[in-house]
Amino acid sequence: MGIMQNDITVLEAILNQKLSKENMSFKMSVHFVRDRMNDPRNTPSITITELQSIFNRLLTVHISGLAKLKHNDTFNIRCLKSDINIPCAVEKIRQADGRVHQRNIAITVMRKKDFKAKDPVEFKV
Repeated sequence: MGIMQNDITVLEAILNQKLSKENMSFKMSVHFVRDRMNDPRNTPSITITELQSIFNRLLTVHISGLAKLKHNDTFNIRCLKSDINIPCAVEKIRQADGRVHQRNIAITVMRKKDFKAKDPVEFKV
């Protein structure tokens, strides 16, 4: 069965509620959800519990590093426990009140032990 769209919607809502005080959010791309999340090459299959754990550790350990990223920066989240990699991009959006909101976009996800991240920033969790 794998991870469903509703699971991702709930995960995003939880992440975004935690990140709201930092004026940040996370969005999983269409490619992340439709093409890669339940891809059979992810052996074993990626679970929603693994994704929740990865993002919880990211926000606990690396929130200040995330906040320092600039518009159009890219970064990789590498889970040392599960070999899951999540390449991401940063989009800075000026809001009506003048504040800048940081949207972190999870572009794709894969379980790959020897994944070679091309991103200059990597957050190991």
